[in-house]
This record gives sequence, structure tokens and C-alpha cells, in this order.
Amino acid sequence: MTILYNSIYLVFCLMYFPYLVLRRKWHPEFKTRFGNFSSTVTQALGDNEHIWVHAVSMGEVLAAKGLVRKLSELFPKDKIVCSTVTETGHNVARESLGDVCTVIYAPLDLSWIVRKFIRAIKPKIYVAVETEIWPNLYTALHRQRIPIIQVNGRVSDKAYRGYRRARFLLARILSYVDRFCMQSALDAERIRALGAAAQRVSVAGNLKFENVRPAGNISRQEFGFSEQDRVWVAGSTHPGEEEILTDTYARLKKEFDGLRLIIVPRHVERAQEILKMIRRKGWAARCFSEDRAADDRKDAVVVVDAIGHLQDFYQLAEIVFVGKSLAVGGGQNVIEPAVLGKPVVVGPRTQNFADVVRIFAETGALVQVQDAQGLYAAVKELLADSRKAGRMGEAARRTVERHQGALSRNVDAIKELLAR
Repeated sequence: MTILYNSIYLVFCLMYFPYLVLRRKWHPEFKTRFGNFSSTVTQALGDNEHIWVHAVSMGEVLAAKGLVRKLSELFPKDKIVCSTVTETGHNVARESLGDVCTVIYAPLDLSWIVRKFIRAIKPKIYVAVETEIWPNLYTALHRQRIPIIQVNGRVSDKAYRGYRRARFLLARILSYVDRFCMQSALDAERIRALGAAAQRVSVAGNLKFENVRPAGNISRQEFGFSEQDRVWVAGSTHPGEEEILTDTYARLKKEFDGLRLIIVPRHVERAQEILKMIRRKGWAARCFSEDRAADDRKDAVVVVDAIGHLQDFYQLAEIVFVGKSLAVGGGQNVIEPAVLGKPVVVGPRTQNFADVVRIFAETGALVQVQDAQGLYAAVKELLADSRKAGRMGEAARRTVERHQGALSRNVDAIKELLAR
């Protein structure tokens, strides 16, 4: 089976390589995924055993921040290594966790490569954030009696459909995982249906309810906004959504003169293309990084071109739209604006956060719209009825408070496995 999987995975890697080059996702540190560690990483790993935490991308890293710091606090004598797959996730991990762990890229899931990583890291435990399944890595860890735990586990609609087709192969790999700490009852039901042993599965909650940070220091005046301005923030937007947002803003601006729009794209490298699109439509726009006085027009759309500020902008907002929900699909994290007491609007395509969106919708903390017209109507209603917006924001804040506690449950499960 290992030989067959290695052959299939190797073919996939060879086919994927041109995509990496064409999309400029290849970078000098990618060679680490083959087990070619830099001298800096080799020195940092040393001869120590490690708690190995794996977080694929930025979303998983942000979810794991509190967990990694708590593990560092509880096990001060143990070293921690955090592996990522994407460059963005890697950069965020270095910036936010570099002081408490060694950040590396994850291995390609080829048997000889994962063995090399295990020899270098010498893991005491492997902690996968959300539902990451790597057959060769899990097999190698299991053979060396290294416990595996999945925290903040989630099985999206798309992943569930794909995994079900390979259930006959997946069940064996899942048997190597010692604990599944799932986000919701639905996620727990799905992982059991895929072959996980029922006694190893528990509902621990969503770590994203834990990772909430206080408001930043950004003020309205810093952007040239007055206290009378009505700030609408669109966060984590994707291609196709910015055009809808700009058109909606143009309609709303006729009725609410003080309305201002801030767009925070999920991928900040798209900022210039978004600026050009907005200007083609005849609207003023500027980047967050530009001189604040560069464009003093009161209708100028601000496009954020720097990472790490999303929560700061949410704090400025009167109303928040969370992207990847009108176009592309999948959804993004609605907890970030909710914890700040902001009324949240999303599109129909939130399948990756279906359980979280459902929780907020049931408590009246969120409005889910079906299209551009629905977006216009929802934002207009919230702008026109500040009392309703306030009730939604308060419901959002209370909902987050009720669902906190996932961090302690996930940490307890890790402590139990380490104590064995």
C-alpha cells in the first residue's frame, strides 16, 4: 500500500510543480518540504524532543495561536515545533509564534521524507489542527508509537464527500489517530462515519472562539473619518466580491452620505487590481499603506494592502461583511467581528463555516443573504435601524462568550496523551 501511495503522490507532485512555478508559489524555503533543512532550522531543532503542532495555512495558525502558547506555558521544558504548508501561514506563524516555537514547512507526504522529519524533530506527540490526514506521516508516527491528536477537528461538506469515496482506505489511517477533538457534533458524527473509533472522538468546541484579541489602536481620525461617518468593513474578500461591494456601496452612498467602505482582501497582493477596478468605476480609492492625506475625498474606498490588521478594521466598523461567501465560496471566520459586537452579513456560500454561521444565525447575530440585491437590502436596513444593528452586535458578543472553553478541552486531551 505504501509503495502505491508513494507512486500516486509522487505523480501528483510532479504535475503540481508547474502550477507552483506559474502561480509564483515556489519559494526558496520550499526545499524544506523535501527534508533539506537550513542550518538555522537544524540548530534550532538540535537534539531535543518536540511537541509537533501542524497548521496548514493562516486560518489554522490563527486558530492554534492560543493553544501553542498554552502548551509552551504548561510544558516549559519541552520544545515546540510548528509546521505549515502555505507561505502565508508560515509567515504568520513566524510573526505570531516565533518566540515560543520553531516554525518550519511540513514534509511532503512521501515515506522517506516523513521519516527524515521524524528523525529531526523527534516528536513526543503530533498535534494536527483541524482535519489533516497524511497517510505516510500518520503511518510512520504510529509505527514509532508517537501519539497523534487532531484538535479543532472539522470535516467540511466538500471534504466529507471526497473522504467518503475513499473510506475503505481512510479507516485504516484514522485508526492511527489517538484522539479526535472535533468542533461540533456534526463534525464528530462525520469523522465516526469515515471510520474513526467512537471512543476516540469527542466534541471539544471551536478554538476560533478562543482566539479573540482586544481592539487595536487604529482610530477613525487616522483614516480621515469623522465620528459621524458610517464605516462599513468588508473583510477577507475574494475575486468577484469587490465589484459587488463597490456597486452596492455606490447605491447606498446615495442614501447614506456619510457611509465609508474599507475592503480587506483575503490575499493582500490583490490590492492593486482591486484599486484599478474601483477607479474604473469612477470612484476614488487608496491603499491603507499610502499617505492618509493622499486622497481626502470623503467617498474614497480604502483597500487594505497589509496583513495582520483585519481585527483592527473590524473594530472601526459599524457593519461588517465577511467574504468568500458571495463569490468563490467556502466562507471565512465570522467570529472575529462578532466578538467585537459587530452585526455581521455574509453571502450564501459559507459551507466551510456552516456550523458557526448556523449558531450565529439562530441567535439573531448574523444575516445571511443570497445575492447582491440581498446584500444591499441587509446593509441598508442595518444602516437605517441602528437599534437593530446594536441588538445584533450584542447577540454576537454573547454568542461568542457562550461558546468559549474549547482551549481548555483541547489542552486537557493533549495533556492526557502526553502523560501516558
